[in-house]
Amino acid sequence: MPRTGFILALGLAGALIAGNGHAQEPRTSLVGVTAIAVDAEIQAVIDGIRDHLDAVARERGEDIVVEVVSAEADPARAGEIVREFERRDARVIVAITRPSIDAALDAQVRVPIVGAGIDTDTAAQYANLRRRQGLQGVANGATHDDQFAMIRALAPRTRTVAIPIDPDDGDIGERLRVLTAAARNNDFDVVPLPVSVRRNAVGAVIETLDPLDTVALLDRGLLADAPVEALVAATGAQGLPLFASDEESVIRGALAAMVVEPYGIGDQVGARVAAILEAPDTARRPFERARAAHMVVNQEARSLVDLAALEAAAPPTQRSLLDWADDLGPRPRIKPTVPDAPEPLGVPTGEPPVPRERPPVPAH
Repeated sequence: MPRTGFILALGLAGALIAGNGHAQEPRTSLVGVTAIAVDAEIQAVIDGIRDHLDAVARERGEDIVVEVVSAEADPARAGEIVREFERRDARVIVAITRPSIDAALDAQVRVPIVGAGIDTDTAAQYANLRRRQGLQGVANGATHDDQFAMIRALAPRTRTVAIPIDPDDGDIGERLRVLTAAARNNDFDVVPLPVSVRRNAVGAVIETLDPLDTVALLDRGLLADAPVEALVAATGAQGLPLFASDEESVIRGALAAMVVEPYGIGDQVGARVAAILEAPDTARRPFERARAAHMVVNQEARSLVDLAALEAAAPPTQRSLLDWADDLGPRPRIKPTVPDAPEPLGVPTGEPPVPRERPPVPAH
């Protein structure tokens, strides 16, 4: 019998056996997740991983089992957890925070490892020192592009972005150059705005900025101890919108910020895991940067901008809803509300929400 005929006959026999027996069970894939300890922030990362893989499993008709085991602050136990996952044929191991990643790499398992809970510098060290091991994941880094995309959406006439800096900061030069390069890539010019943290004051150069095409962006990576209330007062007097890179600054008066939140990191990690499950040869990709995918705004911004239109036009990478910063809520934000269809009429939906108020501005 020719080779092609043999293949066809074998395929027909297999189909007959399957037809006479039970339906094939969906493939089961074990994904092991470990952390040196699990707190609220890490639990939010785990929630993001689970939700993403649940959606993938439904789409592919695959049974993806996510099993989470904490090392309970014991590095030796962390290594044993990883080896046990390998013995149970886990297809991917997720290690959250550096101690868990180190334990997973030291265990010398053959299972692809996806890491989270580290910064981009640490990820680069892993890339240089552990080149032969299959490690990839999501690392926290600069979110300049996300902040500039927010400014483009909320203040589309902007041409110049004023960046508050402390002239007494001896290390500001290189960090400001990185931000300036990102601004140019987004077609913005950058103007440094001197701020005195010690005097709680903003430089007089602010009076030369044109509010028609200029906004201010407080990047807490450049000005960690920023006098936010003084900046709010100075930019308000000049008519400049003040944006920020963190939720706390919005609570204290900035208009809006794009923030990285743990659930969103988990969603990105889940996407990495799903890619490896589908194509194991993707297990050696480099780390990707955690996206600032959650916009927080204050009440003033809600009155100035059509946020409903922004939500409708949000890109797929911005998975969480716009929300306003709340000094009563958890920080870092645990898990943003996922948009669902409203319940049918007559079905109780719980207690009515209590409106949140903007925190009072401290007296000067």
